[in-house]
Amino acid sequence: MKRLPQQHGAALVVAMILLTLLTLMGTDSMRTSMLDMHLSKGFQDQNHAFQIAETGLRLAEEVLQTATTDAEVTELLTEARINIETGSIDYHDSSYWNLKDFYDDDYLVKIVVQRWRYISDSLAIGAEDPSGIQYYRITARGTDAGYAKYLNDGNNENYRKSRSVVVLQSIYAARHN
Repeated sequence: MKRLPQQHGAALVVAMILLTLLTLMGTDSMRTSMLDMHLSKGFQDQNHAFQIAETGLRLAEEVLQTATTDAEVTELLTEARINIETGSIDYHDSSYWNLKDFYDDDYLVKIVVQRWRYISDSLAIGAEDPSGIQYYRITARGTDAGYAKYLNDGNNENYRKSRSVVVLQSIYAARHN
């Protein structure tokens, strides 16, 4: 009978080392894919907030375009739940924006319109109603869907990470009678 050479278990040790390396590589790739997923969610939320703010600007411009008189501007903006401001505003102050209403439930945007400048077309002195162009500064603050949930749940820490807020401004010129 032949005697088999004595085995020292090298195959088992090599297999265990390879299995450990594969486990570490799998864990690292899983962690990387989770990070990529969180980054893409952040970009998606930021893009959504930007698109909502852009929509807010266009909504306010549409209201200003449909108005034919200066008095009608105020009336139409109020009906559309667009805020009208006369004084100076700190647009980066969250407490200011928290006092404003959202445009509606579908658009998580808050819109503020200011009468910015009036430039008269006429140099006639003493004219009753000089014609001119009224410039409006429109500011829209768009948020992602997670931000509304963040506000509704009492600023819970779980939603703090998912907040995306975008503030956009435009200047709109209109001639009213």
